[in-house]
Amino acid sequence: MSMFRFNRRGALIALATLALSACGGGESGDTESGNDAGAAQDAVVLQDIIFGDPDAPVTLIEYASWTCPACLDFHTRIMPTVKSDYIDTGKVRLVFREFPTPPANIAVAGFALARCTADENYYNLLDELFMRQDAILTLARQGGPVVEALKQVGANHGIVGDEAFQACLDDEETRAAIRASIAAARSKDVAVTPTLFLNGQEMENNVRISPEIFTAALDEALAEVESE
Repeated sequence: MSMFRFNRRGALIALATLALSACGGGESGDTESGNDAGAAQDAVVLQDIIFGDPDAPVTLIEYASWTCPACLDFHTRIMPTVKSDYIDTGKVRLVFREFPTPPANIAVAGFALARCTADENYYNLLDELFMRQDAILTLARQGGPVVEALKQVGANHGIVGDEAFQACLDDEETRAAIRASIAAARSKDVAVTPTLFLNGQEMENNVRISPEIFTAALDEALAEVESE
C-alpha cells in the first residue's frame, strides 16, 4: 500500500496505563482514575495520526494492532479500496489509533518504530509490520530473534543501528502517544481490534465482510453529510 498523507500533532500528555486488547476478545490492563482517563481522552487528539485531508467531510477512526490477524485482514482486503477511492480523493480522513494486542511488548515496539519515522513513513513501516506479522509472531512463539527482525524493519525505514533503534523504543513522547491512543480506545469501551468509528458512530463488524459493503457505509455517511 502506498503512503497516505500524514499529519502529526505532537504534544506530551500525562502518562496513562498501557492496556491490552486480545484480537477478537477484549482484555484490559490496570484501570486508571476517572480524572486521568478524561485527561487522556481530551489530550489524545494532540497526537493523533491522520491520513488524508484533515478537512474531509467524513472521519473514519480505526483502533488496530499490527499483531492482530483480523487487523491484517482489514488492512489487506478493505483498506486499499478505502485509500484509493475515499482517502486519496479527499472524501474521508483516517485517524489511526494504536491499540496493542498480545504479545503487547512486541506490538508496542513496532508502533514505537512507526512513530519514530518521518512523516508519511509511519504507514509505510506499519505496512511492512503487517506483511511480516506471521513471521514475527512465529519467531515470538519459538523464542526466536524478534528484536533482530524488528531492527531490520526499522532499518528499512531509516532507523539504522542499535543506538537509533533503542532510542526510538525509549522515547517517552512516543510511548506517551501510544498510551494516549490506548486511553482513547478505553474511553470508547473498545475491547477488540479492529474497531472502527464512522463520524463518531461505532461500525458493525459485518461491514468488514467485503470492500463493497464497507464502502457502501462510507457512501451513506457521505450522503448524510451532503444532505445537512
